[in-house]
Amino acid sequence: MNQNNRKEDIHVQVHYIAAAKPFVKDFPPETTVATLKAEALDRFKLVEDATKSYKLFLHKKELNNPAATLASVADGKHDLNIDLEEFITQG
Repeated sequence: MNQNNRKEDIHVQVHYIAAAKPFVKDFPPETTVATLKAEALDRFKLVEDATKSYKLFLHKKELNNPAATLASVADGKHDLNIDLEEFITQG
């Protein structure tokens, strides 16, 4: 049964322009965008604060619903190539 679960996993690559290599991991389909973002930020050693935030994009479309599952984002696909972009907040 564990092997069946692995086949359902979604292979995710998160690309961050300042990193030499992408963050690559297989996630269960029920994983949320918020969880993916938290893991990616941790992997790249990035921290959001009052002046800096990070957003995830799939094909230039922002993944702005943190509760969305990777299954809904993937829309039947088993591979996702996501970009992580930094935004500076002026204050």
